[in-house]
Amino acid sequence: MIELILLCVIIFFIILIGFFMMRYVTHPHRTDFAESKQHELAHDYWGDYDSYEKEPWDITTSDGTILHGTYLPGKDPDSRRYVILTHGYSYNRHGSIKYAHIFYQLGFHIYLYDLRYHGENEYRHHYCSMGDAESHDLAAVIDAMYARFGDTITLGIHGESLGAATSLLVLALRQNLAFCIADCPFADLRTLLYYQARQMFHMPKWMVHVANTLYRLIYHRNFFSVVPADAVQKNHVPLMLIHGDADDFIPPEHSRQVFEACPSDCIKEIHFMPNAQHAGSYGVDASLYQAWVEQFLRTIASHKS
Repeated sequence: MIELILLCVIIFFIILIGFFMMRYVTHPHRTDFAESKQHELAHDYWGDYDSYEKEPWDITTSDGTILHGTYLPGKDPDSRRYVILTHGYSYNRHGSIKYAHIFYQLGFHIYLYDLRYHGENEYRHHYCSMGDAESHDLAAVIDAMYARFGDTITLGIHGESLGAATSLLVLALRQNLAFCIADCPFADLRTLLYYQARQMFHMPKWMVHVANTLYRLIYHRNFFSVVPADAVQKNHVPLMLIHGDADDFIPPEHSRQVFEACPSDCIKEIHFMPNAQHAGSYGVDASLYQAWVEQFLRTIASHKS
């Protein structure tokens, strides 16, 4: 009898720990705008953002989720170049401002938005699905850009961290893009969760299976089906990967796996920023980062001519 009680207690605590692991992934801390603005100002990422013309633009996704965003018209109103910027896990669209500066100087019109559950978006009835639903949201944003500005525009996407993984995943849904830049993405969510189970929770990787089972039961989704590396196997959108070589949150190997999975006949590049931690490549060397982006865009243009 005692053994049965002890077994039940152990099972209860395994389920409880798995539940908290699952909730940690699906309901991260949501950085508010005051906090994120202070962070961006402190790191000198805000720049001339306040002087840019801005227009609130909310987009409704295929499942009815409203994504709050900001449209920044470029310096040249006649430009036909547009880019969508997607921020990282637990942050908001302020995280895309540093990259907006690059594209603004290059003459792009820019759209920044909050991932579902993040930023200004409704969060009490939503959660983060680590790219599963978010990639379909990004597909809706892409469709909205073409619907508003016309099918003949040049449209690219850039994402950081979860935003990068989302940008890779959308390539399995939309190929009508001029380019994709993915900064520190994960290649396979299962592999990343195994790694983080050890790094953050000090738990064996089999606990990830407990968390995933609960995720499937509660939300009817599967962490293990989120595989950006698989999403690029038939990709023909020019792809550039950037990763900090000192990233210990999503190791650089993830970008290598995505690069290798992308077809050899696709325009593709990979760059590793020396001494950069997770999502820190721009902060380590903004000039080099911008040079990589500019050269990548020139490479694409040369292949078109």
